[in-house]
Amino acid sequence: MSIALLLNTARAEEWKVEITKHLPDVKVEIYPEIENYDAVEFALCWKPDANYYTHFPNLKVIQSGGAGIDHLFPNKIPSTLHICRIIDPMLKSDMFEHILTCLMHAMKNFSMYATAKEQQLWQPLVYKSIGETSVTILGLGEIGGYVAERLVQLGFLVKGWSNSPKALPGVVSFSGQEGLKAVVENSGFVVNILPLTDATRGILDHNLFKLCTNGIVLINVGRGDHLVENELLAAIDKGQIAQAYLDVFHLEPLPKDHPFWSCSSIFITPHVASRTNISSSVLQVVDNYKRMIRGEVLLNEVSLEKGY
Repeated sequence: MSIALLLNTARAEEWKVEITKHLPDVKVEIYPEIENYDAVEFALCWKPDANYYTHFPNLKVIQSGGAGIDHLFPNKIPSTLHICRIIDPMLKSDMFEHILTCLMHAMKNFSMYATAKEQQLWQPLVYKSIGETSVTILGLGEIGGYVAERLVQLGFLVKGWSNSPKALPGVVSFSGQEGLKAVVENSGFVVNILPLTDATRGILDHNLFKLCTNGIVLINVGRGDHLVENELLAAIDKGQIAQAYLDVFHLEPLPKDHPFWSCSSIFITPHVASRTNISSSVLQVVDNYKRMIRGEVLLNEVSLEKGY
């Protein structure tokens, strides 16, 4: 019995070292250098190739190397397989810090002051304070719920939208299509942390942007496929979106000729909002492997039907 690593990343060796520390008697192999494909029952994956699971006839568990799991579904996966993701406190904390940085950067006009410095202009601007700033969080799962609660603790006015109703202290929650309209209206910021499913793909589109009559600031740290890119550019031209802070994109790295690079209202970060901390996350992977061996309930298993 062995563990296969299908990570498509230079971090595969780091994962192998960390897993081996905790499971010294288990063979850990990096795909495609697999000695016996029949012996693999557990696979740790991040953005694997299409049909990757078909290589392993006795595969039981597919463990995502991070919180996202949409990359595991290029095709329909058999219902006999168990899919798990990583929920790491460091990942949630890093996401919160990234979002808070975007919020404060926009609220305190730092991009405008950077431009003013280049022009040697001394021009004080009106800024926003936390207590008067409304933030809408799209997605109130493990990460989104954590971010919402932390923002409430700081004094932000927080609204949230999710597939099903949520009850979080201090968060005004909405769900459903009518709820989506209500949660966006009169908000200063919209932060997308939704999982990517068939229902949420393209959710950041002209239908949502036309509700943003006050020129909101959009922060997308969910997935690139949540956003209809040309409709964001149109919304910026119309004044529906004042600024956009984007960390995820349809194509990564973002192509050199992409119009986002030349749009002064769009701020780009290279998918760094939160990065899996291997040294802490490995414990969940090891625990799930042991649970699989013992036939126990797995940690952070996701629904194949829901996609999250």
